[in-house]
Amino acid sequence: MIRLALDKNPEQYSDENLSSIMKIIELNTLNSIMFSDPFLKTIFLNKLILKTNTPIFYLDFDLLYSGYVTSNIISLRNGVTLYRPTKDDWIKTLKTILLKLSENKSMLIMDSLNGLFNLHNEKKDAGRLINSYIMLLSCVAKMSNSCIVLSSITRKKNDEGWALSITGRHVIESNK
Repeated sequence: MIRLALDKNPEQYSDENLSSIMKIIELNTLNSIMFSDPFLKTIFLNKLILKTNTPIFYLDFDLLYSGYVTSNIISLRNGVTLYRPTKDDWIKTLKTILLKLSENKSMLIMDSLNGLFNLHNEKKDAGRLINSYIMLLSCVAKMSNSCIVLSSITRKKNDEGWALSITGRHVIESNK
């Protein structure tokens, strides 16, 4: 897994920098991009979508991107399928995404890891469950040469590393 931390500097989203980031994302099945500001996260993800030529499946757990699309601030590009999972339809949505990821090379954007945790917040082993979902999606994505982008809002905690904002959960660790 490749992990990028992008802060409140809009200059880092230039076309040249975005192209470099795209190359990194395309080389890795699982990518984690952390932001300190939710609006910059949305701007970045929209620019990423506009630069991508493969079909995109967008899981919008925090509904920020969906809100911009609904209010016509952001146009939904052709080739982007937007999902707004709820607790009631999460398993059905997961099955649909797994099937679509297995069929063709594509990109899955999971926006955001914070929202995915909130979807499962009443479960005692939510962290293990979220890890399992991400690993299952990664295995299927790897078979079709697809990539996954996990976005999250994080804050650096002294001596504790990166933690998801609001939930306080630590960001998933990986050796890759």
